[in-house]
Amino acid sequence: MVRFHELGFKSFEDYADEFFSSLLPSNKTYAYFVDWRKIRQTISAYVEEISLLNSLTRVANSARGQHLERMLMKYPRVVEVIPMLIAERAKRGQIDIFDPDLEEFITLDFSAKTVCSESARRIAMFCGKVGILNLFAEIKDAHDYLLGVEVGLDSNTRKNRSGHIFEEMVRAKVSKFLPEGWKVIQNDPDLSLYDSAGKSAAKAKTHDLVLYFGQRPRIVIECNFYNTTGSKPISIAESYPDMEQAAAERELTFVWVTDGPAWRQMREPITRAMQRMSWILNFRMLHCLATIIQLHKCGSK
Repeated sequence: MVRFHELGFKSFEDYADEFFSSLLPSNKTYAYFVDWRKIRQTISAYVEEISLLNSLTRVANSARGQHLERMLMKYPRVVEVIPMLIAERAKRGQIDIFDPDLEEFITLDFSAKTVCSESARRIAMFCGKVGILNLFAEIKDAHDYLLGVEVGLDSNTRKNRSGHIFEEMVRAKVSKFLPEGWKVIQNDPDLSLYDSAGKSAAKAKTHDLVLYFGQRPRIVIECNFYNTTGSKPISIAESYPDMEQAAAERELTFVWVTDGPAWRQMREPITRAMQRMSWILNFRMLHCLATIIQLHKCGSK
């Protein structure tokens, strides 16, 4: 059971009430909305090719297809930018499309190494049919246009980014009250309890945070934020007691920091975990981690 007395609570019920009443309604920090670094890296990788495509804005509509064909033959890497113009992530550099006139699927390859006169012709025809050639009659700069496209695509990854954001929130807060001699390492490549806990190393080789005192790891922290209910948080709640046991066998302390409005609808699975584990905190309860660290300083786990 959660060691509520050492966390400053009179009873398990008081601890549980505090946990559920102080859950964050959201983890939308400023970093949640757009990953500008990733977007700029994506576009800067093709800055020369994007500049070449801008020449299409100065070509007559009727000649734009032939101009693009010649460009692809002379500068084949331009072909890799074309899927970006229609917000398409080409898997393995290829796009499969059903051609109604042929009544069959065709595969277009957007890899620079495959460009030839025939593929350049087919890709220029593709650009005409999907509206890319007409696009260059409407825009002034492909670079600015692609910035907008990538921002839109990046919004689709917000759900995946959510977990990393909460991990960073926890790391930043923990770092503020770490005593002298302690340090926090994210995704420490030298420590994993997953094999010991019977989990596949392929699924998760590292832990979100590991607290070291000197050169020795002392506290392992996993961070999870759940906006919506589902099988994954329930599975985590059922498996982390085993992770805590694996940590104890290596003289480590395991702390689960979890938050989010979903736990209000899933009280039963996390309450069961609270009855089996020593340390479960939410973000607003992270100050209690100072107590857990102090226990280490006093020689207790």
